[in-house]
Amino acid sequence: MKNISYFLILPLSFLSLINSVSAEIKRVKFSQNNQDLIIEVLDDDLIHFELSAQEKSSPIDFPLQTSPMIARKNYSGASTYSRNQNVIATKEIYIQVNPTNLCISLTDKVKKAALTTICPQDLQQDWKSLTLTPEKIENIYGLGQQFKQLGSADGDWLSHGVRAEQPQGQEQAHGNGFMPFGSAGMVGNVQFPIMYAVGKNNLNYALFLDNPYKQRWDFSSTPWKVQMWGDQIRFYVMTGKDLPNLRQDYLELVGKPPVPPKKAFGLWVSEFGYKNWNQVKTIRDGLRKDKFPVDGFVLDLQWFGGIIPNSPDSRMGALDWDEKSNDGNDFEFPNPGKEISDFLADGIGLVAIEESYINKNTSTYAAMKAANMLAYSKTNNQCDATKQSNPVILKNWFGEGGMVDWSDRAAGEWVHNNRRFPNLVQKGILGHWTDLGEPEKYDGNACYEGIEVTAGKRKNQHGDIHNLYNLFWNQSIYEGYFRDRQKINRRPFIVTRSGAPGIQRYGAAMWSGDIGSNLELLVTHLNSQMHMSFSGIDYYGSDIGGFRREGVPYNENHSGNLQYEAEMYTQWFANGAWFDVPIRPHTDNSFQTDKRYETSPNLVGDKQINLANLRQRYELTPYYYSLAYRAFLQAEPVIAPLVFYFQNDPQVRNIGHQKLIGKDILVGVVAKHGESDRDIYLPQGKWINYHTNQWLNSSGDWLKSFPTYINGILRLPTFVRSGAIIPLMYVDADTKNVFGDRLNKTQRNELILKVYPDEKQNQFTLYEDDGETISYSKNKEARYQTRITKIKNQKLENIATVKIEKSIGTYKNAIQQRNNFIQLIVENAKATTVTMNGTKLTQFNSQAEFEAAASGWYNAGENLILAKSGVQNTQQEKKFEFNLASIPVTTSINFVCDNAWTNAGESIHVVGNQPQLGNWDINKAQTLSANINYAYIHNPPPNHNGPGTKTPKWTGLISGLSTNTSIEWKCVKKLASGKWQWQTGDNNRIQSKNITYSGSSQGKL
Repeated sequence: MKNISYFLILPLSFLSLINSVSAEIKRVKFSQNNQDLIIEVLDDDLIHFELSAQEKSSPIDFPLQTSPMIARKNYSGASTYSRNQNVIATKEIYIQVNPTNLCISLTDKVKKAALTTICPQDLQQDWKSLTLTPEKIENIYGLGQQFKQLGSADGDWLSHGVRAEQPQGQEQAHGNGFMPFGSAGMVGNVQFPIMYAVGKNNLNYALFLDNPYKQRWDFSSTPWKVQMWGDQIRFYVMTGKDLPNLRQDYLELVGKPPVPPKKAFGLWVSEFGYKNWNQVKTIRDGLRKDKFPVDGFVLDLQWFGGIIPNSPDSRMGALDWDEKSNDGNDFEFPNPGKEISDFLADGIGLVAIEESYINKNTSTYAAMKAANMLAYSKTNNQCDATKQSNPVILKNWFGEGGMVDWSDRAAGEWVHNNRRFPNLVQKGILGHWTDLGEPEKYDGNACYEGIEVTAGKRKNQHGDIHNLYNLFWNQSIYEGYFRDRQKINRRPFIVTRSGAPGIQRYGAAMWSGDIGSNLELLVTHLNSQMHMSFSGIDYYGSDIGGFRREGVPYNENHSGNLQYEAEMYTQWFANGAWFDVPIRPHTDNSFQTDKRYETSPNLVGDKQINLANLRQRYELTPYYYSLAYRAFLQAEPVIAPLVFYFQNDPQVRNIGHQKLIGKDILVGVVAKHGESDRDIYLPQGKWINYHTNQWLNSSGDWLKSFPTYINGILRLPTFVRSGAIIPLMYVDADTKNVFGDRLNKTQRNELILKVYPDEKQNQFTLYEDDGETISYSKNKEARYQTRITKIKNQKLENIATVKIEKSIGTYKNAIQQRNNFIQLIVENAKATTVTMNGTKLTQFNSQAEFEAAASGWYNAGENLILAKSGVQNTQQEKKFEFNLASIPVTTSINFVCDNAWTNAGESIHVVGNQPQLGNWDINKAQTLSANINYAYIHNPPPNHNGPGTKTPKWTGLISGLSTNTSIEWKCVKKLASGKWQWQTGDNNRIQSKNITYSGSSQGKL
């Protein structure tokens, strides 16, 4: 601390005397007590450091070595640089080195605030460390995936305390690992050593530890401490104006994600696993019959013949189709080329699992052994660089064989050229599932091609590459696709379980592992999602419904509480339909003989709720896809925690139970049995209920007891920021997939925009391309093939304007003519006239008339105005102007009837002293919706006090109610006979407010 205080009072005249240089990489070396510190200034706000014992120090005349996690190395230096002895300054950072102990004090020059002092410890030891002073930092985010507090989506790393390679007693030797957590299942521990530190008033910095070895981050005491293996400690420090700026700097360093194939944003049904083509077709046909859109299926180990535990005859690693029906197993995938082609023609893609374990009696093993491409055993306790064809042999549940050495680029190229490309890619497989890539099973004494850690020096033992193993694997897929781009111009789609910083630049989506099937684990997963978003992973998800379905509460011998399983899956699927890319239900049916666990959303849970939430996700495909472009171009997160965009709001610092989809859509998690309502926080500003179009002004308020069921459908509480523009796709019962292919062979290609006009002008950029090829990106062989359309909106006094600018660019088979639909959501208003490019549009008085016309407009009620232009060229500007007139403010109330037991054929209603409540006319009572777990069960059931049983609540969010009014009401039950049973006692009462949501009111039958 003395060093920082001394530095901050340096007079400006002193700084003016320092020699200043601009736009050139500068390196400075400090030495003390046989230890070296090298500082490499890469940019005004990015500094690279190396700390080491002198004998392992890098030469100062060359750039500091970087690990394979780093993508960008061509920095040009700071625009301004100055040094005076132990003080270095750029335009944005002050660095002061204590020459007696090589401690580094960092100050944000722009914000005039101390950031931290970093001190080395034990540089002479294998297990070395850094300490960091907290200064005024209040929260820590990032650091990859580790499940911490069971049942909580909340928490930063200061509240969690320690981020270790594994919890005590569950240690993995090298870092990334598969770990038990909760009552059932296994989840991944994945190191992403990027730390975001946040204080008040946009005080922030990021520290990226460029170290592939196992680490332990301890925030439980001061100073904080991070420990690690490795010869050197290399790290980057980044500063910036806010968290978006820091994340952009980080992803510039390790690589931004490419745009995924459009199909990645749809539903992919999976299980362990389908035995033959007919099983896949049966589920596809069932989904189509029930009018569910679907984009693909995921094939597990059975596609190549499955496994034989501890046997060299196991098929793991063969990477070829099991086409035979007489080979001793139950699996059969004949004619894969034709079958896959037929699926593609039907709009269905397939993903196939791959593994790094190559069993002995496969031709893959023989070829790779002969070419020295497998991890190999030490000779005389040393790693022989020639590899000498002596692979390590592992015997486990997957069989008996060796491991691919993915650090050997020749191995990755061989697998792609000789197995993946001819057997999968050329046959039409659209994606690759890289499983067990921690790696899950390994020989800790194995040797590899290795990595270069210092100029001319390689590290090739298992610990050197363990945490990079899956990074290399996914890199081999990505680079293989690029090599083959002249043969098949297709984007790679990868779903992976482990990785390291940089894996996102190879087109990988990650999932959290073989998670148990209970909602407490789902909530904990959503806390990990919060930190993975900071860590640069935009495409993240879980096994929807849980891999270990036996983990459902009270599920004993597969015959437990089926209502719990239904509610668990339905809630999980609703969350996945908002937060997961791809939407991928998955479970283990491999060893089940007495019960099959269904994963397809038309076969488990509440079918109508699953359908509604899935269609909602498909409607939002253009929005998610444009967000993917923002991630690719600007490093903006697709799904972010609230703190990312509201970092100075103390209420959101630890919130993981609410997410932002892009910048404009706020969604609250629902993951609790019986959760018919929940509190939701709205940061300061105007917010609109996505499901009801009601506007709310928030000064940073909690909405108490907000309903989770609307018109009988579980809807995650969702709010949109005023000014938002949300592009949509037309979705109905005939929609097949994210491309809008339709069962009835018709086409719907209109541009649909949901617009929430604000006094401030807002803009959204719609990105469109072919959704499949790499032609969207600039490269030597193909020009930039993307269509960009900017949309703007603004409301000034009583006129709301929506402008669709001329589209720029095009792509193969792009639609050039289309209708333009506007869904304008206004605040307590209706339209009087609507014009398009100055010409009045025709007003219609009914939805049917509006839909039948090519153009026109319609006041649809509930703050919604519909308008359409008629078919127009995309190169033509379209300007809609809506003249608005105010309408009276009304409010809504969430009515709750508790203890509402029912038998089949019975229903629960609310009646009261408002027109919307029937004015006490029982025949006009409003119907309420039941929580799906307790609908239509015995009245009450014999075991209603047993485990897992709760008193059922029926709810209804009723709008159009008078403001500032005393509202009286009662619960009523309609019996199967048609008679009514009234709530006894006094009327329920609530005083409505002069806002659009007056809260919740509860009665009891």
